[in-house]
Amino acid sequence: MGIPSFYRWLVNRYPSIVSPAKESRPADGIVVYDNLYLDMNQIIHYSFHPQDQMNAGTDVCAPTTVSEVFESMFDYLDRLFRIVRPRRLLYLAVDGVAPCAKMNGMRRGRRFAWASEEEEMQKISEGVSDPNVITPGTEFMEKISQALTYYIRARLNSSDPGWKHIMVILSDANVPGEGEHKIMSFIRAQRSMEGYDPNTRHCLFGHDADLIMLALASHEVHFSILREDNSQLTEADPEKQYLFLNIWVLREYLEIELKILDPVCEPDIERLIDDFIFICFLMGNDFIPHIPSLEMKEYALDLLIEVYKTTFNKMGGYIVNIEKVKDKHAAYLEVSRLEIFFHQLSMYEEKIFLKRYELEQESLKKSCRDVLREASESERLELSRKLEDRFFNEERPYDKLRLGLPGWKSRFYREYFGIETSNEIGNLQNDMAQKYLEGLCWMLQYYLADVPSWSWYYPFYVAPFVSDLKSNCRFEISFTVDKPLRPFDQLMAVLPLRSSCALPECYRKVMGRKEFDHPKLQADTIGKRFLWKCISEEELLQATKELDKELSMHEMRRNTPRQEKIFLQRNSNAQALAKVIVQLQTSSCSPEQKLPIDSAISGLGGWLSPDGLSNGFFCSPLQNLQDITNDQAISAMFFNPEAGNPIPRLLSNVKVPDKTVTEADISRRLLWHTYPGSRPPPPIVERPDTIWKPISKPSAPREEHKNAGTGWMGRGRGNAALAAAETTTQLLTASSSSSSSYGHGAAGSRTAAETQRSSSSSSSRRGSRRADMVAPQSRNSRFDDSDGGAYGFRPLGIGSAPWTGDGSGGGHGRGRAQPRGW
Repeated sequence: MGIPSFYRWLVNRYPSIVSPAKESRPADGIVVYDNLYLDMNQIIHYSFHPQDQMNAGTDVCAPTTVSEVFESMFDYLDRLFRIVRPRRLLYLAVDGVAPCAKMNGMRRGRRFAWASEEEEMQKISEGVSDPNVITPGTEFMEKISQALTYYIRARLNSSDPGWKHIMVILSDANVPGEGEHKIMSFIRAQRSMEGYDPNTRHCLFGHDADLIMLALASHEVHFSILREDNSQLTEADPEKQYLFLNIWVLREYLEIELKILDPVCEPDIERLIDDFIFICFLMGNDFIPHIPSLEMKEYALDLLIEVYKTTFNKMGGYIVNIEKVKDKHAAYLEVSRLEIFFHQLSMYEEKIFLKRYELEQESLKKSCRDVLREASESERLELSRKLEDRFFNEERPYDKLRLGLPGWKSRFYREYFGIETSNEIGNLQNDMAQKYLEGLCWMLQYYLADVPSWSWYYPFYVAPFVSDLKSNCRFEISFTVDKPLRPFDQLMAVLPLRSSCALPECYRKVMGRKEFDHPKLQADTIGKRFLWKCISEEELLQATKELDKELSMHEMRRNTPRQEKIFLQRNSNAQALAKVIVQLQTSSCSPEQKLPIDSAISGLGGWLSPDGLSNGFFCSPLQNLQDITNDQAISAMFFNPEAGNPIPRLLSNVKVPDKTVTEADISRRLLWHTYPGSRPPPPIVERPDTIWKPISKPSAPREEHKNAGTGWMGRGRGNAALAAAETTTQLLTASSSSSSSYGHGAAGSRTAAETQRSSSSSSSRRGSRRADMVAPQSRNSRFDDSDGGAYGFRPLGIGSAPWTGDGSGGGHGRGRAQPRGW
């Protein structure tokens, strides 16, 4: 998934990076891209459950058989091929076993959340009803591998001229690694080989936002991301449309956006791009949570760019340094510069929390006024008292944390981790900060080079505050060089009990044991996450190792890591490569023997090994599709060149496209915390003479009172409030459904009523907060007519407004200080 809402921010800010993608007929003779890379999991998920994908306004029927899934997948692949028309290479990458950081961050959460919504189901069959089977090691994924092999061979044997001379690489679910990262590992290795064409045009299909980051990190100019354009999908025209996101145009925008006035060192767009990728990690992704004060919907990336440019000269240059890959003191990072950056960023933290707090107050006031307006005259007085008691009781504040108000850090650590003493808090702050910084270094290596450790993970459910990072940057890093889990081990770690049928029968018995009795789901109303019972890696591997002898041959194949395969037509114009494959098939080469590929001749580097498949006949995996007879496709196992040090620069002889973006194309927005309301004013178009100036100077954060604030007594629908109070809670829940883990929904979105608020109400909103603290004289209530219409509402003031709460009940007690297991 990458960074939530990053693509939307990018396109709104840099609109020229996208262009329409149209299907081209073979007769057109238009060849634009050399290599097409497909991140297959989006295609598989869409084919498996299209009704759950982004199909607003259309009526999509779900497949009922596996054959229907494969047919849909083949149609999808054909259309993408017609749009791009690659001339050299097609690379199909299916997600394999992921690093533990990914399993912890996303996979287990998604799969457990899905199972928790199916309480009425007694058992899920292995078919097309459980999306959890789209995980390496399942019988379904083995069938996917067979289907894709059939698809490749069928197309290479077709009369389509676009397939006649193309090479195809299949990396199925038994090849370890996430699909997009397997693709990028291939590109990085190939661009370091002799004979690589620096003007190779790449096209990568996928919907995850981190594909954009990976494309930038490749330092390849001629790169496009192919994406679905769901904004054009309507019931009248249900066919999907596509867009190209062109990386060379994005590089132009970033070169202008990140321009530093009077820089202390030589400007280098490649290093600026590396730093941009790094600061975007702070927005959170699949591997670590986002820093609490940084939300995309609050345009936090604008703030990060502003702080980076403001502090660049003070830092003394760039943060990321690829040359420091082997430095144990924070690999890839200039630590002293990073400390300066975090210190400057921390000065905005409290301002952001305070603005969220004020917007949350306004949202609650409006919701309560709406409830009172709908009530009868006889009910209003009693209802106002109950609303006041539920949401604004000083003894039981609805907002337990009140981030930004005095004592907010103490309240945060008490409610999240059950600790109160300054020593406990200080130790936890240091631990979280160092693990988070370690995670940033892990991701840099993962995005720019390769997996530094398969077993590493961030052990907490929340990120530290940026003010806790500013003085904790000096530490040593030593990642454990290890191997990925086997597919069945990952299944045991990520699947809920309701999806146990995706495992071999002998593994299901282990999953039912007490130590693997999961999920034990509990709603985390503060963090809005699902918590599950942690599983010991040591116990898991010990238990699964004992089961190997009970596996059938077919199950052992599903549980064994495999190698990528390469396919091409026997009469392909890639004669050098075809000759090596034919030699492997006709000679007595052992499976362990590898023959090198002459990259200077073939344009592809690496090694080949026999794949053990007989040629001439291939059986169809679908009943309604014919077997392939007289098969003219040849294949072999493919080994990518060994990864060397990344090349974080443009290669020599690359032809950079003419620039089309000017300084006038960059619009400037005010920082989110500097204007009233949750939505920004219209953007300001930059002029060349004012391309960038610091927008505002942050004030120093206020001194914190460690023991301020009161405890809390739970919240949600379990509270014994009357129906009217429940209505207000539901309004707040709807508002917070798209909010962050650290702030109410009012911070990022408005209700329809808020959007229609008059300018006079907006003016009142900007008035003194002290006026809201005055209790009305006319009746014993905090509701009056002085603000917002006939049934105005006045809360108690600072410290009494709501924070988060999704209305799901439950709460935090002590004992949460332990880090999570993977």
